[in-house]
Amino acid sequence: MNIAVLVLLVVMVVIMYRKYNNHASYKVQARSHLFDECVLLLQQPQQSLDKANLPLLQGHYAGYKVSFSIVEDTLGWRKVPPLWLLIKVEANKLSNGTLDLIVRPSNNEFYSPSWQWDGNLAIPPSWPQHAIIKYQNQVVDLALLEPYIPRLFVDTRMKELLVTPSMVRLTYMIKQAERGEYLIMRNAVYESTPIGQDVVETLLEQAVAIRKSMEVSEISKN
Repeated sequence: MNIAVLVLLVVMVVIMYRKYNNHASYKVQARSHLFDECVLLLQQPQQSLDKANLPLLQGHYAGYKVSFSIVEDTLGWRKVPPLWLLIKVEANKLSNGTLDLIVRPSNNEFYSPSWQWDGNLAIPPSWPQHAIIKYQNQVVDLALLEPYIPRLFVDTRMKELLVTPSMVRLTYMIKQAERGEYLIMRNAVYESTPIGQDVVETLLEQAVAIRKSMEVSEISKN
């Protein structure tokens, strides 16, 4: 290999490295603004980036500590990758039982803890049918969830309801990658406009209502 070819290869490697770094920086910068419109929903909001450089917004809402986070799902090679919004409402009072309802399961829901759980339930008639329901140790009183689940999952972008003694969490498809970019280059590129406040507030209100219903039930038992 002559000197000219070697120099050319070095230059190409440097250019590709810089391009990769610039692209990575752009992605981090763009995604850091995803929750900009949601900040006003919360009291004492705090924005940060998680270990994957994805945005995290924490604060308080209706007397509960809540958080919004993002999961990028690129495990399914035959589908355009979704960007999942996770809305978590932490408990003020511990409740009894667990439940994880996942619709349209694909067996690669890595963000869900229920794949380690042993219990399985039949799906109630009024709940979404193309789904799985799992629990660990003790199942939540299904009657407490009946007023919420059918309406919650009318929206086809709703993916998961997770209930544990210490929290309620919703998983919702907030964006999908650009189809052409992914099919040709296998790059998961998402349009970078902030997530709409109205969508998040509607989901948050439902999550808080579920958490509150469970805690009121615990109080009434005592």
